[in-house]
Formats: sequence, structure tokens, C-alpha cells
Amino acid sequence: MSAFWELWAVIFTLIFFVLMVSVIVKYWRSNHQADKNHTIGSFDGIEEKDAPPPKLLFTSYAIAFVLSAGYLVLYPGLSEWQGLIDWQQSDDKLSSPRTSLDKQFSQINDTENGTELNKLAKIPEIVASGQILFQTHCAACHRNNAQGQKHFPNLIDQEWLYGGTDEAIIHSIAKGRNGAMPGWSEILRPDEVAKLSYYLASLNQRHTDVPEVKVALGKTLFTQYCASCHADGSVANPQLGVPELSDDIWLHGGSIEEIQHTINYGLNNLMPAFDEQLTENEILALGAYIRYTGFEEQQKLEKLEAKAIERGEYLAYAGDCVACHSAEGGEPFAGGLPFVTPFGTVYSTNITPHASEGIGEYDFDDFRDALVHGKGKNGYLYPAMPYTSYQHLTEQDMLDLWEYMQSITAVSRRNDDNSMMFPSNIRLGLLGWNIVFMDTDPIDYSVPNALKAQIADVEKWQQGKYWVAGLGHCSECHTPRNIAQALIAERIFQGNLIDGWNAPDITANELFIDGWDEATLTDFLHTGHSDKGTAFAGMADVVKNSLSLMTREDVESMSYYLLSGDTNNVISKDAVPLQPKGFDDASYQTPIYTTYRQTCGACHGDDGKGRPPIAPTLLNNGIIMHSDPFNTIAVTVRGLQPTYIDKDRNFMPMASFEDVLSDKNLAELITFVRSNLGDRHEPVTAEHVKEVRETLEAAGYAGGLHTTPDMYDRRDNTINIK
Repeated sequence: MSAFWELWAVIFTLIFFVLMVSVIVKYWRSNHQADKNHTIGSFDGIEEKDAPPPKLLFTSYAIAFVLSAGYLVLYPGLSEWQGLIDWQQSDDKLSSPRTSLDKQFSQINDTENGTELNKLAKIPEIVASGQILFQTHCAACHRNNAQGQKHFPNLIDQEWLYGGTDEAIIHSIAKGRNGAMPGWSEILRPDEVAKLSYYLASLNQRHTDVPEVKVALGKTLFTQYCASCHADGSVANPQLGVPELSDDIWLHGGSIEEIQHTINYGLNNLMPAFDEQLTENEILALGAYIRYTGFEEQQKLEKLEAKAIERGEYLAYAGDCVACHSAEGGEPFAGGLPFVTPFGTVYSTNITPHASEGIGEYDFDDFRDALVHGKGKNGYLYPAMPYTSYQHLTEQDMLDLWEYMQSITAVSRRNDDNSMMFPSNIRLGLLGWNIVFMDTDPIDYSVPNALKAQIADVEKWQQGKYWVAGLGHCSECHTPRNIAQALIAERIFQGNLIDGWNAPDITANELFIDGWDEATLTDFLHTGHSDKGTAFAGMADVVKNSLSLMTREDVESMSYYLLSGDTNNVISKDAVPLQPKGFDDASYQTPIYTTYRQTCGACHGDDGKGRPPIAPTLLNNGIIMHSDPFNTIAVTVRGLQPTYIDKDRNFMPMASFEDVLSDKNLAELITFVRSNLGDRHEPVTAEHVKEVRETLEAAGYAGGLHTTPDMYDRRDNTINIK
């Protein structure tokens, strides 16, 4: 506080006391001079006597005066007066601790401690005073735990926008910061902003599934408009407050939508200066407290077991946690991905160790409750979170996963509000759902009697079952659900429509008939590519974010389990593998083959055996051979975008035939392809194509909207990529 304001406070306090004394003297005189028998006046027959004021009023004023005077004598309140009881400011939670700080700093000045923040952070009294100052002046923006929030940086993660030296921290507190970024909405077209955002997301390999050409064009725009401040995006500039763009720390949000908003409208990283409000010692105490919080966080991380973190990271990949808990292009594990259900939309939550926005306030028991019982700190979880499968993790795997989740970067992204219809929006009702539909029995790892003869490697089968039924949660997508969206256990792995695609039947019987073996299924799951076809849509995401990061041994055990079968999932005794022969001479002579050559042959080959890296084989392709032609029809109606699982093995986008072939012509073409290249001879009808088309239209995917190379330009209402 400046000398002027100190003098003003002293004068005002003294004037107030003079007024209080005047009031007390006035009432004291009134009490002694009043004559209650003397009539002052009358009105309407009512006489007003000269009675003294109530003694209670006089007594109250007298007590207030004594307490106020006593407070100023005992406690600091007037300028440099310290008070008789030597009160310490660190006991207070609201006021400035200048008095005790001056005393504390006077004891360390000119000693070996000096005033370096690292050394001051080891003095409990100064840290305590700094904490009070932080709660008073800083917590509104940086949160009580100093982990920050959107637009306001985390102060404990050792990442510094303006530098983390003592001088930089003190300068930030004393002089403030103003790192302005201009908005580009008047300069860049929407398609250019979109391309820039895709390039920025690619700097740290965030998931966007955009064509490489879009990223390349975005890089060109970045070099032209952004490189003067951001260089190549991998280096920060603390002097200008320019952040690194290739890490997981995005002050203003890192999803595609948030990045585009930042580019369009710009931002101003404004921090006020406190040198006019705080003394030099107070600023040092604040810096010491900030250093101390960083030390605490570092010590917390050092206590985590390295082996447990490594194992936990592997388990997080196996559980595909990042795919669901990250918005498009957004920070890993920060949530924001929408899940559309018949009862409304559920958004995945922030599961980073941020105290207020994530699960930083959780302990292991809370974490375990979420995985096993579907219960979070704020209520029961929607079963879009596959806790019905995660409950089967071993205790040790849950502990390792917990260690890893505590080690990841805390992201200050607030959770989105779910939009669920009544009564689904009442969380307590989910307890009833769990009681009725959740099977809490532990997994039975004993081989069913009917399968004992054919399962040669029981340990491998059991290992595969652990991954498939637990973290892999394969049944969550590939099993039909009832009206309450609970899995129908008797129909496990029999397929389910999700996100406009059919998560296909992967029962042992279907896989056997379609000609899958351990090698081809393992290749498919582990790499996304095999002799039986290529993963696409949601399965491509699973391969990219989960299965490809697991060991081949573990993925192979999953294949072994799926191919072998289990209870409610056995190979029928009369099942016979399909054996597609390909086009024969008679096929080449049919009119429908001409249609095939005109629409499919250029990419998939005249013989249907594919043309890497343009298009995969259709001969012996698992989707073509599948008993349900839904996905084959859906691909021709909505087209197919590249998977981007492996840039060296990506295929070209497949165009939609929405406006090329009628339902009747599509049905004839698909029947022809499935018969010759998949050995499936059941005819596909025009009514079947129409039904699939209507299903896709209801889901918003028909009409080639998401199919051609310029699909992201169309989505962003922009021009063609060329």
C-alpha cells in the first residue's frame, strides 16, 4: 500500500473515532439532562415527554467504541503500528501479510539464503504468506490449486509462456503481461483457417483423419502467415509470449473448433501488473509460493513408480481411452467427444489430473469406483463409459492404470454439459440401470466343455479373453443392445449398428465361415491391413489409437480367443468356410461386369484383387463375404475416406455412387460382387439398398457428404482442395 493510502486510512480511522466519541458524549448528556416529567409537545392528544434515550442504545455504542479502540491497540491497523500481541498475518485468509513479511524478510536479508525464489520456497512462513496472497490476488484466474483454467495457464507444470526464471516470474507478477495475437478472419478464408487448424493438430499427431493434402496446404499457410512469430511451431518465444504449438498444452483450447476460433478472432493474454498493489516482499512471496507448488507437483510425480506408469500407459492404449476422451484434434484425455444415443448426447469427460476440471481430486478408490461400479465423484456414469467391461480388470492393472493417469499432463478443459432427455438426465436413475442390467459376476476363465477339444492353448485363450472382455471392450460395439441400451448377453458379438456403420458380427461362427484365420485376423487388428481387407471408420480409430500400440502377442491372443469361441459363441457343426473363386469366363461376359469395370475396376482391378496403394482387394474381403451386406451397401452409398492408420499403406478415398447408380443397379452390382468375390449368393434387393440408404440419411451420412477427397472442404463450407 502506498504512503498516500496509508495516511488516508489513518485520517479516516481517527475521524471515525472522533465521531463515535461525539455520539457517546451526546447520548451521555441526554441521559443526564432529560426530565421525563417535562412535556416537550403534544399532537392529537398524545404528549411527547423529554425521556432519555434507551440505555441499551448508549451501552451498544460504548461497547462498540471500546472494542474498536481495543482492536487497534492489539492488532495492526494504523500505518506501521504492529499491535501489542504481535499478530502474524499468515493466520489471516483475506488481508495482505505485509507486516509479517517485512519481519520475515528482514531476518533473511544479507544471509546465505538471499532472495532466490527456490530458496524462499523452502521457508514455510514465506510460502504460507505467499499462499494467502495467491488466494487473494491470483486464484480467481489460476484457480486455488494454481493449475489454471482455460485462457489462464497452469503454474505448476514447469511450462512457462513467458519464461520460468526468477526474473521472468517476478516480472510477470510486477509488470503484468500482454501477449496479443491478431484475429485472421478478415484475411483468411474459412477453408484456409480449416487447413491451418488441421496442420496445427498434426504437429503433435492429434487425431483428425484429414487428407494429407489438407495438412500440407495448412503448412504452407502457416509458413506464410504464422512463422514470423511461431517459427516452425516447435519452439516457444517467452519474450513475446508465443507458445510452443507442438506440445499438449493449449492455453485457449486445442480442439479443431477451438483452434479455428483462436485463428479467426485472435486472443489477448492479458495479465495485470501488481507492482502498484503489492510490495517487493509480497511479490517475492508470491513467486516463492508458485515455485513451491511446482516443487510439490514434481515431488508427487517422482513418487509414482516408473514401471507402473509404463504398464499403465500400455493399459490405457489397450483400453482405447484417448480415442473416446479426446475431441477432434483436442488435447489427449481432455474429453469433449460427443456420443449420440437414443436418449440424448453424452460427452466424454476430462480425465486428466486437473483438480477442478479433471480427476485431480480423485484417489484410487474413486478411480476404481468409476471403472468397476460406474460411479464418479459427481454421480453415476452413463454406460457410454464401458465400465461394464472395465470392471473385469485385475486390481494390479487398475493400480498401474491409475499411476499412469496421474502422470499425464493436466488440461484445464471444462466438461461439456450432456443433453439427455428426461428421465435419463437424472443420474440417480443409473443406479437402477446398474442393478437391473449390469452383470457383476467375475469372468469365468474356464474353457467351456464343448470347446475343450479344439482349444489347444488354454493360457493363450484365457489371455485373449481378458483383453477382449475387459479393456478391449469389444462387446460394447459388436453386441446388439436392448431398448434400455444394455448389451444382450445371449447375442454377444452378433453385430450392432453404430455411427452409421454396422459393427459386424464377429462371432466365432461368422469368422470361421468368412475364412478368417489367426494370421489374417491378427494382421487386421494389429495393423489395420490384411489379406482379408482394411479397417475403416470406427475400427480404423481403434486400430490406430489402441490395437496397433499393443504387442503382437497380446493381439494374437485376442484373435485366438475370438476364433475359438466361448459360451454363447460357438461354431456351428454345419458351418462351412466360404471359398470365393473370383470372376470366371462367364462372369466377364455378363452385362453387369461392364458396370463393375466402369464403377469399380479402375481402383479395385478388373479381377477384383485390388491395386495397392490405390484400393484393397475385394476378392476374399471380409466385408464382401460377411453375411450382412449392410456395410458393402453403405460404402457404395456414402463412399469411404482413407483410414490414415499408416501413411505408407493408405488407400485412396472411395467416391460415393449416390448419384451414379439407382437402388436397383446398386443391388445388382453388389449381388454380382458378393457372389463372385465373396461366395455369398443371397441376392441383395433394391428394397434392401433403399432401407440402408434411409438408415444412413437418418444418421446424416447419405449423399456423398463424407466421401470424396474434398469432404472436409464441404464440411467447412469451403472450396475444393485444389
